[in-house]
Amino acid sequence: MNDTLLWIGVGTALVAGLWSGYTVFYEGNLERPDYQVTARDGVYELRTYDSFVIASTPMRSSDRSGMNGGFRSLAGYIFGGNRPQEKLAMTVPVMTSPKGEKLPMTAPVMTRTDDRTMAFVMPKGRTVEDLPQPNSDKVSLRRVDWGLAAAVRYNGYATPERVKHYRQALMTWIAAQGYESRAGSISAQYNSPSAMPLLRRNEIIVLVRPLTNGDEAKEAVNSSP
Repeated sequence: MNDTLLWIGVGTALVAGLWSGYTVFYEGNLERPDYQVTARDGVYELRTYDSFVIASTPMRSSDRSGMNGGFRSLAGYIFGGNRPQEKLAMTVPVMTSPKGEKLPMTAPVMTRTDDRTMAFVMPKGRTVEDLPQPNSDKVSLRRVDWGLAAAVRYNGYATPERVKHYRQALMTWIAAQGYESRAGSISAQYNSPSAMPLLRRNEIIVLVRPLTNGDEAKEAVNSSP
């Protein structure tokens, strides 16, 4: 009996070690957009992003079926569903926008719709012009110039409740730093469903700009009794 328990413990530890190793050393080293950290406060960061290219698709609902449909469309594109059937390298993060908003692109102007958007980041060095054209008309390619953005990092699963909680926490931090949002928020997930839950990396990202004196005066008036 003791030997059986010992072997179960050894097997469990081995599986956990392999699982965590895969999550950290493989998925943790997938290519991601370049940015420079200009300020850090625990799990919060202020960043300046370099431009990058995304493949995006609309999500017709905010539930799991909408997530799966968006993921299938984009995965189909990078795994050869394009002309000329080129397979593209996996990158992170997978990005989604809140209901009623689309991901901010070159000029961070949000279009209000009933849809959400999902996007995959394209490999570095690729442009909209030299990437293969999607077979599906649901997938579009575009360059993203986010510039200044704030982010908060958290682990585990990006459930709707946790996304909402960290989005609110980030907005509070942004205001405390003297900035304001200039576009909607992005939920960024850096791991596949097979990653170890405790080691999953997620972020909420918001494009920001410094508050001007006029903005501060307006806030003071609005907050006065």
